Amino acid sequence: SPDVTLEVIGDTEPIGLCGTAFVDFVAEAHRVGLIGSTGRFTADALANHPSVHEGEHSRKFFVATDPDGKEIYISEVDIASLLQAKAAIAAGIVCLLQRVGVSSHDVHTLYLAGGFGFHMDINSVLRCGLLPGFQPAQISMVGNTSLAGAYLALVDSSALHEIKAISARLETIELNLDPTFESTYIDQLAIP
Repeated sequence: SPDVTLEVIGDTEPIGLCGTAFVDFVAEAHRVGLIGSTGRFTADALANHPSVHEGEHSRKFFVATDPDGKEIYISEVDIASLLQAKAAIAAGIVCLLQRVGVSSHDVHTLYLAGGFGFHMDINSVLRCGLLPGFQPAQISMVGNTSLAGAYLALVDSSALHEIKAISARLETIELNLDPTFESTYIDQLAIP
């Protein structure tokens, strides 16, 4: 069975799993064959990996025990929820790219913003299919751009004028009205 490595933020006792841990787990578990493309644990994983157990409602992967003795695990239900969120984001990207007539390969730089995006392992993100068709060299993780923009507007009054000018050119696109979104979403539910 494959070795399992656990890292805890702050080098302390584990109390749960952060969102990036789920992304890393799904990417790595799929890579080593613990889960299939639908996010379900394989029969081989159940039979041969000591951390995979049959749960009450689905199979689960034991991660650790918290300080109170409660099991921390990742279930197929957890993985399904992650894949649904991943599919929505990926389908949105695919539909938006189609709308403007470009492919992921045509995009020079994809800026991945926010605290969640800043702490993600880009290879795990790509192996999960969260950013379909993109390569690591295209992605720039930029952190909390909202806060940076607010700070810039406070220290440079000319930036506020430019921000207003840019915001006036933005177009809102409601993906739920895109006729291809639902089928694209379904296509993106699988792990590539």
